[in-house]
Amino acid sequence: MPSRTTRFAALLTLAAAPLAAQQMPTTQPAILNITREVEKPGHFAVHEAVEVRWAALNRRNNYPFASIALVANSGAAEVWWVTPYDGMGSFGKGASFGGDNAAYLQALSKIAVEDGEHLANVIFTQAQAVPEASYGSFPDVSKARVYSVLTVQMRIGMEPVFTEIAKKYAAIMRARNVATSWRAYEVISGAPSGTFLVFSSYPSWDAVEAERQAANAAMGGTSTMDLESLMKSMRDAVTTSNARYFTVNPGMSLVSKELMADPFWAPKAVVVKKPMP
Repeated sequence: MPSRTTRFAALLTLAAAPLAAQQMPTTQPAILNITREVEKPGHFAVHEAVEVRWAALNRRNNYPFASIALVANSGAAEVWWVTPYDGMGSFGKGASFGGDNAAYLQALSKIAVEDGEHLANVIFTQAQAVPEASYGSFPDVSKARVYSVLTVQMRIGMEPVFTEIAKKYAAIMRARNVATSWRAYEVISGAPSGTFLVFSSYPSWDAVEAERQAANAAMGGTSTMDLESLMKSMRDAVTTSNARYFTVNPGMSLVSKELMADPFWAPKAVVVKKPMP
């Protein structure tokens, strides 16, 4: 629920200016806001039903920014809402959206209370783009169905080495003609300093497997000198890394009405059966 901060917008006097609604980015966004909702065991279906209503509410009220809902396939049972912005100014507009709309805020607060019944934790993170550590052409986000997110924690003072490592890895992929791309981000709020996120997107799980095999083959065919240089940089500068996979949930995402003409993104009712007495 990426606009959760709007529950507090009634305290603000700012009114949101009209903006283009829920457009997908076509270049690397400068800022990502990531809302992570960790679910209670067994609560996914009921949580999903609440979030579909959240998306519909924001769509009716013309919330101006798109959000992609990513359901974790590895690690903790959670959903990430990833919202792109062109800067912190736009992020502020999203956070203060609806401040003069009492009916919207009341409806949003009601959904938030229901949402909280299904959650074990909520984590808010903002991250800034690192274009020099990114690689390849920007993908068609509307066609993405699977994401991988690599979280890298750098040693204190070694943050600049992250870009060096990314460039060395990119050189290996380029030399072996591996068709791959990724977008790199440095967390600026909501996680320890030195945290970097690397996003890759795929049209299918088969595409994930094809790239995985190609990347493994490329690393296996890399010269000992180049491979050792990469490994040394990682040993010296990286404390931990963690790769996870996510699938896109269209019902919990917030996208433009034009994109919803695509059957994948078209809203679908989520029916949750009540337990037998």
